[in-house]
Amino acid sequence: MRYRPFGATGKAVSALSLLLRETPNMPTPQTWRAVVYGAMEQGINAFELAAGVDVMALGFGEALRAVERRLIFATWRLRGDARGPLTAQVISQSVQSGLQKTGAGYFDVLMMDEAAYQHLTPDGEAYLKDLRASRTALQLGIVGEGPAVDDCIAKAGFDVLSTPFNLTSDWKARRRIREAAARDMAIIAYDPVPSNLRHAPSVGGKTALFQREDPLAGAGTYAFLHQTSGWSVDEICMAYLLTEPSFATIQVQTTRADTINRLAAVTERDLPTGVAAQIEMARFSGDGPERRRA
Repeated sequence: MRYRPFGATGKAVSALSLLLRETPNMPTPQTWRAVVYGAMEQGINAFELAAGVDVMALGFGEALRAVERRLIFATWRLRGDARGPLTAQVISQSVQSGLQKTGAGYFDVLMMDEAAYQHLTPDGEAYLKDLRASRTALQLGIVGEGPAVDDCIAKAGFDVLSTPFNLTSDWKARRRIREAAARDMAIIAYDPVPSNLRHAPSVGGKTALFQREDPLAGAGTYAFLHQTSGWSVDEICMAYLLTEPSFATIQVQTTRADTINRLAAVTERDLPTGVAAQIEMARFSGDGPERRRA
């Protein structure tokens, strides 16, 4: 596992990090503890916990007791609820419940999704500052890619940006990354695999990639994602994001031990020769729906 500085905090986080949130077939703290243990064994030290999943928080807490707290980077994510505003009382209850169940003592970052930020009340905003001043939450962050996120980047008070990014991301996403980096925000990238490129296109029920005889067929497209020997689609996408020095960590959501182990290994690998050029050719190609403005 490779590690990267998390902004100006002086802390180092694993290049691969995990988002822990409600997941089917994870009904007990013990199942969550096993996932966190397995990730730690692969060198992962950065975890983001979604608020409101008690069994997950308890399982994380059981795993946390096996290591020194300072070695783990723990983030707590507040999620907005259209049924009510995000007040100081709501934030306090969530954070205190999270600290009690995890035994973390403090959170390295208190994250908010866009809905939470949009429902934040004035007293809630003031309370966020109190949490940071008391070092209950060392930093504040925003999650998403909409106007609310751009507003948080532009204003003072937010230290961390967590935003989706992949090899097809458009100019708006790339501009957002540049602006956050210019403001010395730590940046977390998530959703590294474009949903429309997860599977090879098929023709007549057969995989189109294996019907081509022209060695140049597929040039300027993302066909190479499914044709690169020894690499899967998600591994190439992960390796591509790791070439961006602005990202402190690449965040994925999975509880599968085999996936965690495989992606953790990618942090030690370089993109295969020629793949970087193929990515740029595909990005700037005028053919097909994959085109993205750079």
